Amino acid sequence: MRLLFKKYHLLGQGLTGAGFVTLYFAFYAASGMYHLMPTGAAFALMACVTVAAGVMAVYYQSVLIALLGIVGGYATPGMLGDSGANDLFFYGYVLLLGCGVLGVSLVRRWPLLNVLGMLASYGLAFVYCDGHRASTQLVHGLIFLSAVHLLYLLSVIVIHIRKRLATGAVEWAALFLNAGLYWLWTFLLFRPIFGKEGTGLIALAVAAVYVALVYACIKRGLLDKALVSLFICLAAVFLAMSPMLMLSGDWLTMAWCLQALAMLWLSHKTGQGFLGKAAVALFAVACVRGMTWDLDCLYDRQHPWELTGVAFWKASGLRLLAYGALPATLLAAWRLKRTDRGIAKVFGLALVQVWLYVTFESDVIARVYAPHFRECAVTLVWTLFAFALLFAGIRLCGKWLRWFGLGLFALAVGKLLLADLAGLDTLYRIVAFISVGVLLVLGSFVYLKYKNLFEPAAGGEGTGDGGRP
Repeated sequence: MRLLFKKYHLLGQGLTGAGFVTLYFAFYAASGMYHLMPTGAAFALMACVTVAAGVMAVYYQSVLIALLGIVGGYATPGMLGDSGANDLFFYGYVLLLGCGVLGVSLVRRWPLLNVLGMLASYGLAFVYCDGHRASTQLVHGLIFLSAVHLLYLLSVIVIHIRKRLATGAVEWAALFLNAGLYWLWTFLLFRPIFGKEGTGLIALAVAAVYVALVYACIKRGLLDKALVSLFICLAAVFLAMSPMLMLSGDWLTMAWCLQALAMLWLSHKTGQGFLGKAAVALFAVACVRGMTWDLDCLYDRQHPWELTGVAFWKASGLRLLAYGALPATLLAAWRLKRTDRGIAKVFGLALVQVWLYVTFESDVIARVYAPHFRECAVTLVWTLFAFALLFAGIRLCGKWLRWFGLGLFALAVGKLLLADLAGLDTLYRIVAFISVGVLLVLGSFVYLKYKNLFEPAAGGEGTGDGGRP
């Protein structure tokens, strides 16, 4: 210490740090390896060493003393190896060092200390917990990892509030690294024992923590907008992963749709544009998955036409719930943001989803209960859907709804004449012609009768308010 203010101050800082390393080693070995003192006494003495190193580093403004103290403290368990120390002693030891790092960083803004302490804590946790196989040990390890994650998450927030400083690239990288290491270690260590469902619950809990943090920050105005956006991003990532692990593939799209709708509602209420963009991206992923994977799985690979009776209608209801969530949430999103420009495209996408569902579902029902009328049953459903679009377009003065309805009418008639009639018996041909003809006549009658409702608005309909389809 006498050298700290003189010519050889660097040598003095190095010797001071080495002294702290020796004290950490001595107290840990005396309790954990040789059992020369009780655990409580060693814990208290190491606490004193941590406080002393932090005080000296802050007082002499020496990053070197702080770094050597931290390196020595975290290296002690590694140097001793398997000393027979119990889990709680090890976890308390590492968390105590983390609290010391947080205390030093709170006084002197040294972000490198936080990053170093975080990396060392996760490294020790992985090495120590890697050999655990008992459920009790793994639960203790999970609690410890969660405590480390919260400690270094809150360290950035506390420093930001205490110093009133804007976060930079170092803080952003530390937060991403903290969340990534926590999830990676949790997945690798606990998935073999608790399975995908258990890790999915952990992801859901972490998402809940970040959502609560976002709510508190917005409510109290504690953090800058960029950091809140980062927390929203992390919450969205963990929330998107949880259904992938907890749910089967049939329900994943529904979970993503509900999550995207919740994110869109939160964006609408809080004014966070980033969250709205994330919701749109998640909706896009859900739509692509729904129109490809889900339709193929629900109506092809599961062979629903092989079921009969109650089992068939139960499976039909489950298909409606699984796939119907996609158009339902899209319609809810359109309703929520109906005043935004271009939102009518969302309404059109929802109608496409409904059309795909009724097409595949009517095909399966006809295949089971009316196999000779299968192709024409789809045509009849298309005609009914086209009539519904035409009627809605007239009532809502929606130009594109009417055009889609008329186009689907034409597609249904073309399908009936070019494809369906060739495979139908005479009776089914008569039924098909009469059914489609009646709907066409009814559609023409409605279109001509109520033509005056939409003709005066022809110059500005459909896109005048940005939200009407």
